[in-house]
Amino acid sequence: MKQIRSFISDHNRLLTVFVLVLIGLAWLLLHRLGSLTGGLSLSEWQNAKRSYGWHGLYNQPFYLPLTIIRSIVFVLFPRHGQSLTRLPNVLFGALTIVSFTWLVRLWHGTRTALFAGLLFTCSAWTLHVSRLASNDILYLWVAPTLLLAQLAQQRRPKQAMVFYGSLALLGLLLYIPGLVWLVLLSIFWQRSTIKQGWQYFDLWWQRSLYVLTGIIWLPLLLINLTRAGNIKTWLGLPQKFPSATLVIKHLIGVPVHLFVRGPQYPQLWLGRAPLLDVFTLVMSLLGIYFYATRWKAQRSRILGSFLIVGVILVGLGGPVSLSLLIPIIYFCVAIGITYFLHEWLQVFPRNPLARSLGIGLIALAIAISCLYNLRAYFVAWPNNPTTQTTFRYHR
Repeated sequence: MKQIRSFISDHNRLLTVFVLVLIGLAWLLLHRLGSLTGGLSLSEWQNAKRSYGWHGLYNQPFYLPLTIIRSIVFVLFPRHGQSLTRLPNVLFGALTIVSFTWLVRLWHGTRTALFAGLLFTCSAWTLHVSRLASNDILYLWVAPTLLLAQLAQQRRPKQAMVFYGSLALLGLLLYIPGLVWLVLLSIFWQRSTIKQGWQYFDLWWQRSLYVLTGIIWLPLLLINLTRAGNIKTWLGLPQKFPSATLVIKHLIGVPVHLFVRGPQYPQLWLGRAPLLDVFTLVMSLLGIYFYATRWKAQRSRILGSFLIVGVILVGLGGPVSLSLLIPIIYFCVAIGITYFLHEWLQVFPRNPLARSLGIGLIALAIAISCLYNLRAYFVAWPNNPTTQTTFRYHR
């Protein structure tokens, strides 16, 4: 108890900020969760009606991480309404935001993590996907979580639990359609670290547990892949391949949706409004420029390979969602902010007024961006007639 009191006393200010951030995040993800749209969309209603528990996991194990959480929530509360139907997505949304912000802090420091974390958290797309009972949230969740696991392996190569947890994560990701390619990419980029981890396990039971952590996920997956049509879905491919012309059109459409105008998905977006506001767009382009001019750096190549594979999978029109690319774009936003501030502070290295002005302008732009996205999600989108027509189902 004395150690706990001493820790609280020494970190009082930090703990206060942490609690306030958690309260703010909880409010943002739970505010009017069941009443904002007035009803459920067709896909939400179908997900709520699906079979869950052991029977559901066996018969449809795709999207396994989300299905497990839904099974727990829906079995505990069989008469779940709209809020509980969407609650599993909220949990994964919170995990995504925390992983994203934590990773940016490890990469770029606390200030950039605060700026980029606010932009990503208040992004209308993040709010849409995190507060909707769809499977898209897993595609939003995967990139920050996978990259954070990679970084943990690099920085803590002698901690066994890091390797067990990372291998278990890769096993879970194999159940999300299309992500087998990112799992293979991750193994490729981490091949030396994985080899070091295996050499670190010098006891037989440690190596046995390491192997078991990897293969324990395979039986259910293999059973699922024997069912008709599931191999194409698992690979992230459409059941029926479109023509080459249509594939090219879809591939070109991916960057258009990211940087020019959003996709016409009434349950996920407002009309054809851009996914990125002006400030976020400029910072993302600056970040892409930064990584492109430093392609030899491992982080640039990892993010670049994730982005290329993601664009191809989304462009093919299979099960992979545009949400897979959003965190990667916001990682570019984070380095764009860092790069801009670095250049500004180099011009004014000793002028406190100029330094404060540069940081203040960035903070003001981020505040305006957050306000714009919050109004777009909480005000404009639910009051749009198309949205009201889409969300007409009730439990």
